Amino acid sequence: MSRQISSNGIFHSVSAGLVFIFVVLILLGINNNSDAGEPIEKIVAIVGNDPILASELAAQIQLMAIQRGIRPKNESELTEFQIQILNDLISERLMLAEARKDTLISVNSEQIESGVEDHINNLIQQFPSNQAFLEELSKEGMTLRAFKKKLRPEIENQLLKQQLISKKLSNIAISNKQVQDFYEIYKDSIADQPEAVRLAHVLITFQPSGGTVDSIRQIAEAVRKNTAGGADFTTLAITYSDGPGALTGGDLGFLSKDDVVPEFGRVAFNLEPGEVSGVVRTGYGLHIIKCEEKRDDKSHLRQILFEVTPTAFDSLLSYNLVDSLLNEIQSGADFREIAKVLSADDDSRAQGGELGWFAISNLPAEFAKSAAKLQNPGDLDGPVLSEYGLHILKLLDRQEEREVTLDEDFDRIKEMARQEKTGAFVDNWLEELKEKMYVEIRPL
Repeated sequence: MSRQISSNGIFHSVSAGLVFIFVVLILLGINNNSDAGEPIEKIVAIVGNDPILASELAAQIQLMAIQRGIRPKNESELTEFQIQILNDLISERLMLAEARKDTLISVNSEQIESGVEDHINNLIQQFPSNQAFLEELSKEGMTLRAFKKKLRPEIENQLLKQQLISKKLSNIAISNKQVQDFYEIYKDSIADQPEAVRLAHVLITFQPSGGTVDSIRQIAEAVRKNTAGGADFTTLAITYSDGPGALTGGDLGFLSKDDVVPEFGRVAFNLEPGEVSGVVRTGYGLHIIKCEEKRDDKSHLRQILFEVTPTAFDSLLSYNLVDSLLNEIQSGADFREIAKVLSADDDSRAQGGELGWFAISNLPAEFAKSAAKLQNPGDLDGPVLSEYGLHILKLLDRQEEREVTLDEDFDRIKEMARQEKTGAFVDNWLEELKEKMYVEIRPL
């Protein structure tokens, strides 16, 4: 991908995105000692014996800016954002200190990796497309790999906190009387139940056919043969690679196994310096990997990546499959069973494709247009094209906009009351932790 962009374009995109973080660093007082050549760190808070450094705050501000899509427009907004993030960091340190005291609370690497992937997938859904998400990362001067690396300790901390909070909140209960009292207090401020639909879907993604994969593999094998014959790997990467770093000869820098997907790592980290792998298939495509150097648990790697993308003919096959499935369902085939067997949506497949309730106003544009056609439970529409592929949508239920009432929306109001009680409990608990543990906040 990077080889399709000029070097000037890359520099402009990254440098423009770095302005935000550069301003953060200046306002937090992070700079370089030109005489000593060492960074001068500033402590912005202390929790117990644990200092929170200005660089940590800046990194967290960057992370939250990406995750929440926040871009402060002036110094006042930035200062407010800094204070909010610093308070969050202090609360996190307090809870983490408590979690680490509890020998029954722990997380493993598999949970962390799963949490990272879930978090990334949830973030991507907030953007118009996967490419838009990657472009937002680029504005912050980050690659997806670097972002995942930055996320791992954050996700580990989140998992520890979740376990601690779940343990602390396990005894919180809401009585019917508390639900009624909550409703009486807040009923005038509870938003009306919007017009909504309950949907199910079958997702068919655009996948390269076996013939497409084979044709790309033949090209990859030919390039691999050239490397074995003595052709310069760097030159071949510049010429053929679709991957990051193609303009620099496929240079990936020093990586550890945690930085790459398992199927790539199993091959890459068994290579000795100077060795070139065979053709390796991952979810990103077909790779030829070269090890340049090893240092401790890291290897300096290069790659030639051949992206495996569906052809126009492959896409036509997906459309034909959707048309065929629609005909089967309309002829009496069980929608739920088809979704369980064929849908590419891992989250809804086990539930027969059920997606749940959505306010019409919150639906993606392509789904909202389709929902307008679906008036009666059982109605179908498709193919509906989205960034994820082709959908067959089924209307399970529909409700018009109406006022929220205690009788019709008891469960929803109960959950709102529980959240309020939980929030109050956590706030009080954090205040107690602050009383028990030394907390100092220094001027920013």
